[in-house]
Amino acid sequence: MNKIVSYIIIFIALGLAAFNVYHIDFNSMWADDSRTAIYGVLVSLIVILIVLINIQSLKVKEKLK
Repeated sequence: MNKIVSYIIIFIALGLAAFNVYHIDFNSMWADDSRTAIYGVLVSLIVILIVLINIQSLKVKEKLK
C-alpha cells in the first residue's frame, strides 16, 4: 500500500468518524443507535492507527535500503 492510498484511507476514516460523532445522542449514550455510532467512531480510530503504523513501517523500510 503506497502513501497516497494510505492518506486517502485516513481521510475516509476521519470522515466516517465525524459522521458517527454527529449521530451520537449524548443524553442516552448506550441506546441502540448511539451505541452503533460509538462503535463506528472506535473502528474508524483503529483504522487510522493501523494505517499510521503502516506508514511508519514504510519509512523504516525505505531507510534500511
